[in-house]
Amino acid sequence: MQSSHFRHYVLALSHRHGSLVLIQTLVALANTLANSFALIYLIREGHEYIECAIFILISALVPTVLIAFASRPIVANFTASMATALMCLAGYYVALMFLSGWPLVLLPPILFGTYIATFWVPYFALVMHITSSKKRAAGLGVYFLIWPLLTTVSPLLGGIMITYFSYQILFAAGAAVAFVGLVFIVGLKTLKDIRSRVIIPELIQSLKLNLVGKMSVDLDLKNVDWRLSSALFAEGVQDGIFWVAVPIISFEFARNEATLSGFLSLFALWGAMMTVALGYLSDRLKNRVAIVRLGAASGAVAVMIAASSTGVEEYLSAMSMAYLCIAMIPSFLFTMLVDKLEKYKKKGVLLRELFLNAGKSAGVALVIIALLLGLNLFSTFAIAAVALAYIIVVR
Repeated sequence: MQSSHFRHYVLALSHRHGSLVLIQTLVALANTLANSFALIYLIREGHEYIECAIFILISALVPTVLIAFASRPIVANFTASMATALMCLAGYYVALMFLSGWPLVLLPPILFGTYIATFWVPYFALVMHITSSKKRAAGLGVYFLIWPLLTTVSPLLGGIMITYFSYQILFAAGAAVAFVGLVFIVGLKTLKDIRSRVIIPELIQSLKLNLVGKMSVDLDLKNVDWRLSSALFAEGVQDGIFWVAVPIISFEFARNEATLSGFLSLFALWGAMMTVALGYLSDRLKNRVAIVRLGAASGAVAVMIAASSTGVEEYLSAMSMAYLCIAMIPSFLFTMLVDKLEKYKKKGVLLRELFLNAGKSAGVALVIIALLLGLNLFSTFAIAAVALAYIIVVR
């Protein structure tokens, strides 16, 4: 009996899920290989921590604005939107290769933020459509496993490329992988009804209409459970803080990219282990709220320990435990949201991305405020811990 359950879990990687899994694998490879080192590259180029935080803030604000005020073009044609996303992702790495100074801080994250909105909304909407409500958590577990699983290996390869070649070669590899993903979607016609076009003009027109013209949100926010939406926002706050603080603090301990890649891979390994366990057990663990609360509470404690750590061993131990615990949260919160909006899957995905990216923007803004007040990045871990603890309100 148990072996048949496990066999079904493994088979979720094939059949109807195969193309989407491969597409996300390519996107995750491009990001975990190269984007893991983006902030370190900015530091190497002479930028301050606050400029790194501004870089991440733009990356989170852009998808928040696009989803809030230009969601209709994104969901009008999934494949055109995803093709646009991969073009923007490739362009992001090319921009990192050739820009310098403030243009390096301000322009690439606009492309990256556009990729976030135009890829993940249609992608997860497709995932929702091919997963049944009874086995959705297990299906999502497969998709949420891809990222940490690749992160256990890809940063190591990225560190090697930086050490023996250069950042430009690393970013060129990231752009190349994104381009392969674009060819897979468009050139090989993996998904049906493909239109080989870019929806940037539609996005700009929608922003002009809704943001500049009538100032209206392009989403129906009525009847959204405030506990769940605020928990997603809190998840985003923690994620935004981690986007800035984890690579920079880890680099302070590591002192070089090769060692940093080992730290990032270690954190991802713990997250992957928990994701595998939950993915296998998720649809047999009926009390998802209890699991989310457990992950939030234990994750908050681990992050607080990391905030007060003084040595590399203490920091690595605390952050490993944090990533292990935090892995309990994303897929289950997502499943709970879509289960409540079963008949409106697109809306569920849009709302998740909206609240998450708004939370990330708020989290990064808090990092910037902390830096302006003269506090160090370790202090922002305390804010992340509070955000995690807040997720306990979900039900």
